[in-house]
Amino acid sequence: METTNEQFAATGAEAKSCFTGGMMANFFINFLTLLVSAVTLGLAYPFMVCWKLKWQASHTYLNGKQLAFDGNGMQLFGNYIKWMLLSLITLGLYFILSASVKLAQWQTKHTHFADGSDIAQGAESVFSGKWYQLFAVNFICNFVTVITLTLGYYWAHCYRERWFCKHKTIDGRELYFDGTGAEYFGKRIVWMLLTVVTLGIYSFWLQIKSVKWTVSHTKIK
Repeated sequence: METTNEQFAATGAEAKSCFTGGMMANFFINFLTLLVSAVTLGLAYPFMVCWKLKWQASHTYLNGKQLAFDGNGMQLFGNYIKWMLLSLITLGLYFILSASVKLAQWQTKHTHFADGSDIAQGAESVFSGKWYQLFAVNFICNFVTVITLTLGYYWAHCYRERWFCKHKTIDGRELYFDGTGAEYFGKRIVWMLLTVVTLGIYSFWLQIKSVKWTVSHTKIK
């Protein structure tokens, strides 16, 4: 059973981190994002991304604090065009090396705690990761995943999430990730068995289950 925002707020579990979004909503949003972006030849992509980010933030609680995303499609569209032009000029290198970091910086800048009553004056949301750091992280994660025949993917997932949290500050509050590869591996085994038992039906829940597990281990320092 999925947990709604109202149900989570009513539990009194102030210290818990949780993602309350459901599988159907996640599937619908992802499907529409791909469809509309394809039909508009990518022009609507920034607007669809912001729609998805707003939904994700509204269903994300870190230590009981709900997130909010205030970015809009027009803002991202301007950056999107600039990044695409730089990617064309550099024959794709800018997109490969910098686009992910630039998007993370923009997304974090527009992510805040919905209830800002206890936020220090002047506190900002900042992502301080650099492109060369992310390149190294991705290289290590991919290398470990390949040489371990995908068994290292679970460690790699946690390693990458830990790096992102280490460089992310929301309204002046630093984040950290305490999930482990062994625990994530155990969860994936259970989800895989459920997928087999249900003849593949449970596979529709795999993405949202992974998101819920990841958020549950993302905390505020």
